[in-house]
Amino acid sequence: MIHFRHHLLSLAAVFLALGIGILLGGTAGQSWFALKEQEVLKNMEAKYDQALRSNSELKQQLNRILAEMERNHEEMEQLLASRYANELKGSSVYVWHADQQQLLRLKQIFRSVGVNVLAYREGSIPSDGPLLVFGPVQPDWLSTLPNDCRWLYAEEVPDSPSKQWGLLENVQKLLTEMREAREKNS
Repeated sequence: MIHFRHHLLSLAAVFLALGIGILLGGTAGQSWFALKEQEVLKNMEAKYDQALRSNSELKQQLNRILAEMERNHEEMEQLLASRYANELKGSSVYVWHADQQQLLRLKQIFRSVGVNVLAYREGSIPSDGPLLVFGPVQPDWLSTLPNDCRWLYAEEVPDSPSKQWGLLENVQKLLTEMREAREKNS
């Protein structure tokens, strides 16, 4: 049988060990923990500063690219104007699209080569220029237009210089066809 004295001594030893552990952990461990915490904070601050610098560099690079793109668009418009201005100047083109916001760049290109851009109203018959229709689905009313009406359908508004160049080439062909048809009828 174990005496009460042994229980008391072992219980006192456990509490003494617990107290010493708390004392050592609270004093000696605290400085070690504080050092590690400071080190982690410094690393995080360094990474944050690096991310800010990287973000700033990316913004500058993006601004340079946007400025270069704008210069390229201006140069392309000048090229288109020099190529098509004599042939298309004074012509009219009717344009239909559900979302007029997407047509701003295209209208600017047409105007730079001297083409009058007119909004098409459903039911009217464009006689002095071709009709350009943009949309994901070809509208049903296109099939109701007279046979002598020239039109061009595309699923989306041309967004690249090569597609815009191709569209101007097609518009030039349509205008030439319309001119030749008028000359035959005269």
